[in-house]
Amino acid sequence: MGRRYLLKDEAEAALRRGKAVECFLGPCEREGQLGIRHIALSLVDGAFVASLYETADFGSASFLDLYAFGPLDPNLEQGDADSVLSFAALDDFLAFIGQEWPGSDLRLTNEGVLQDEYADYVAIKLDARTPV
Repeated sequence: MGRRYLLKDEAEAALRRGKAVECFLGPCEREGQLGIRHIALSLVDGAFVASLYETADFGSASFLDLYAFGPLDPNLEQGDADSVLSFAALDDFLAFIGQEWPGSDLRLTNEGVLQDEYADYVAIKLDARTPV
């Protein structure tokens, strides 16, 4: 199995090639409804633009497409971000997510790898429910 997480230089190179990088941030809650949170970072006109998503958690070991779950906020459409933040430098973004979600600054992935991250989360969640 290959390495999943990007080094800072690898993340910046992917962004400069027009690719997004993502990070699974774990569980969240909105108005009593449980969900999951992730962030996608893109380079747009020289700015590092982060889109934060809080989605429903409809997944299971056999359904891991977190991109299809839909937003927790009923006022948002499918694919709309809950918030969008802009940073002048990648270091600024990394400092922000590292402070808000400790350790997340070390878990950046290439676009589309979030499903692997979510699969790990689902496995842990299922293990916690299984009596020993």
